[in-house]
Amino acid sequence: MELAESLEDTARREVKEETGLDVGKLKLLGVLSGPDYYFKVSNGDELYSVTAVYVSKDVRGKIEVDEAESIEVRYFKLNELPDGLTEEYRSYITLFIDQIK
Repeated sequence: MELAESLEDTARREVKEETGLDVGKLKLLGVLSGPDYYFKVSNGDELYSVTAVYVSKDVRGKIEVDEAESIEVRYFKLNELPDGLTEEYRSYITLFIDQIK
């Protein structure tokens, strides 16, 4: 999140940076935080994340992977989550799957 940026604007900016897609209207599904969201990243930094999970059907543009930001970007069916999806990201999806449908 940048200074003076709303959660929604942060989500839109991050999607644009990581996928090349533009997102309009967002629906907040939930905010996740606490001891279950402790991470130690590859450079040794440790953090407790606060993650806002959104869904949107208002998406425009063509997927363009920025390899500095993402390894792979694609759409998938909710009942066919991709192999290799980290447990962290899988949990964000499965926790809200009923609301997404």
